[in-house]
Formats: sequence, C-alpha cells, structure tokens
Amino acid sequence: MLTRQSIRTSIKASVIVQLTTLVACYSIWTWDGCDPFMPFISDTDTNPVSSLPFTLGFTLTGLLLTIIAWQMYSIRSDWIVNNSVGTKPRMLNTFSAILGAISGLFIVWIAYTPWDENLALHLLQARVIFATSIAWAVLSTMLASEMQSQDQRFEEVFRTRRNRTVFTTACCALMALNVVRFIGFGDATSLELGHFEAYLVTVEICTDLMATEMSLAALFEWGMVLGLLSVLETGIREISLLSSDESE
Repeated sequence: MLTRQSIRTSIKASVIVQLTTLVACYSIWTWDGCDPFMPFISDTDTNPVSSLPFTLGFTLTGLLLTIIAWQMYSIRSDWIVNNSVGTKPRMLNTFSAILGAISGLFIVWIAYTPWDENLALHLLQARVIFATSIAWAVLSTMLASEMQSQDQRFEEVFRTRRNRTVFTTACCALMALNVVRFIGFGDATSLELGHFEAYLVTVEICTDLMATEMSLAALFEWGMVLGLLSVLETGIREISLLSSDESE
C-alpha cells in the first residue's frame, strides 16, 4: 500500500473515479431533461436517475481520498525523517493528512444525504468538505514549499500546486459570494434555511433552475472541485521524488 506504484495508482484511480462520476451525473441530469445551466453537484443527487451514480461514485471517491491521505502522510513522514528537517514540515504533513481524511469521510457521508431529504445536515457536510479540502490544498502547497527548500527538484511540484490552489481558492470564494448574493448580504450569517428550501423547489422540478446567482455559484463549485482534482494530481510527481533516488 505504501509503494510508489500503489500510491500513484490510488491517486490516478481517485482522479478517474471523480471525473467519471461528475461527467456521468451531469450527463444523466441533462439527458433527463433538467436545466443544463447550472446545477450544483449535489443537485444531481436529487434526481432519481442520476442519484445512483452520485452515491456510488462519491462513496468510492471518499474512501480513496481517505486512503491517499494515509499513504501520503506515511511516505512524506519517511522523507522528513531521512532529511532531518524541522518541526514545521512535520506539522504541515500531520494536519494536511488529518484534513484530507476528514474531507474523504465526509464525502462518503454526504453521498447518502441528499439535500432534498435533510437540508440542514447536507449543508453542514458540504461546508466541512469545502473548508477541509481548501485547507488541505493550502497546507499541501506549504509543505511542497518546505520540500523545495531542501531539494530543488520539488520546485515544479510547488509551483504547479500553488497555481492550482490559487485557482481552486478563487473558485470557492466566488461560489460563496454568489450564494450570499442569492441569500442576501443581510442574511448571510443567518441559520435560516428558507432561501435554500425555495431553491430546492426549482431543483426538484429541475427543468428551470431560474436563480442566476445560484447557477453561477454552481459553476464555480464545479470549477473548485476540478481545481482540487488538479491539486491532487500533483501528488503523482511528488511521489516519484519522495520514493526514488531523485530526492536524495
């Protein structure tokens, strides 16, 4: 489970499963006559036709991400010990692994919590996933920066991961901004679910989502998820350096 090939396979499998799930859910959503612009990823779980691939795909996704968090933590720990670096990389490695595992487990959980069945719980799960995923990307980027200070071969990993993390974070911020525009700035901190319940009515009809702000928010959510996938993909090159003579 901790060989270079097995970790690379885990990362590639996770990327493929996530992309396949996203494409399948969106394709079935539109094929079933629903509004193509623009459902949230969770919207596709409310449609009986696309709900099954959503549940299966994100269950497998979450499990793979949890495994990858452990794999990356273990192999990074070996590198940290072998290179006698300070406490900062150790902390970054530990917290990024914890956040990655939490995100993975919550993805499994949310796969069985359609937001038309339990809105409050689903929103909580989604916020945890967004927060932990963005934090994981940021900490992983910081760790790559520490690695490149020890070995310049990690510079490409750091630079690529940094750029992709910036894109991902920007998408997350724009998603949140458009949700706030829909809710209203005065109600942004409110725990009232009425605004989301009104939106869910259109989701259940699915043929006309109508709310422009929510469609834009959904667009940026898709961008954020694809950005996170691209951040995860940088782990393939990192593994090649961590587990070979290239890093010595």
